[in-house]
Amino acid sequence: AGDPAPVDAAPAGMARCLDVGLAVNEDLTCEYHRSKLSSLAVEGTVQVRVKSERLGDDDEDDDEEARGMSSPAAVPPPPFLLAFRDRSGHIKALQENKKFVENVTHETAGVADEDREFTYTVGVPREEEYFPVVRYKCGSSLRPVPIRVQSRVRTQGKHCRIALQISSNPQNPSDLVHLTIIMGVPPGVDGESMRCNPPGGVWNEKKRVVLWCVSELGRGEKFQLQSIFQIEEEDAEGGGDEKELEFPVLARCQCSGAQLSDVELEVSEASSDLFPASTGRVSKTVVQRFRVSHKESNR
Repeated sequence: AGDPAPVDAAPAGMARCLDVGLAVNEDLTCEYHRSKLSSLAVEGTVQVRVKSERLGDDDEDDDEEARGMSSPAAVPPPPFLLAFRDRSGHIKALQENKKFVENVTHETAGVADEDREFTYTVGVPREEEYFPVVRYKCGSSLRPVPIRVQSRVRTQGKHCRIALQISSNPQNPSDLVHLTIIMGVPPGVDGESMRCNPPGGVWNEKKRVVLWCVSELGRGEKFQLQSIFQIEEEDAEGGGDEKELEFPVLARCQCSGAQLSDVELEVSEASSDLFPASTGRVSKTVVQRFRVSHKESNR
């Protein structure tokens, strides 16, 4: 296939106001053994969505012709500059999407461990659609603890009792939502015999797990539950040492309107061969969300 046909530059005076939507999504994955941290990782993604509006529409008669020349199908949105600021030195690795992004950071930027800034020219092919532009990984200096998971296992005769508590950090910037708790049930324990308080746990025989769903957990709030299982005969006769029974817990949740790192994003005007003149104002809106995957084992 040959090269695509060139697109004419936007006519002079057709400055466009850019509204850049930025979506920052961060994921925390951590693992604890008996409440002691074993591993922790925070990764993030920045996505952009562009909407443009032509400035200076004084002549209504020329609207249709002008819109035809500047429609998204004919001319892509103007490029813009994205500044990625790492005030506390949380970021250990950055990777830009070279399909839409060019790194134009000055050589002197990012030398110090803290207060670093990276600059990118971003050009996306279409409006009103999110495109991933930057992925990043945080270093060990960032150790957020949005939730705490505590479990205790006790066996007595033919029964096993598990006490579980999920605590939301009072310092969280907002409430945690869509909390799911998945508890594994070891062999030798009869999952069908489960009784839990409060009720609501769902036993999955194929995966040998119990699932609880909690719609919301406010800052500083705790969700507590107790469950009782019957130990199968051969295991009960063997003494039922609680150290031999492990009920690993995986808690997942998310928080909207907040992020774990203190990464800051700014946008400004950029020029290109296609848009050599001023594009007008560049504004931004930012949506933030972080997700948590917290695993706790009692071994």
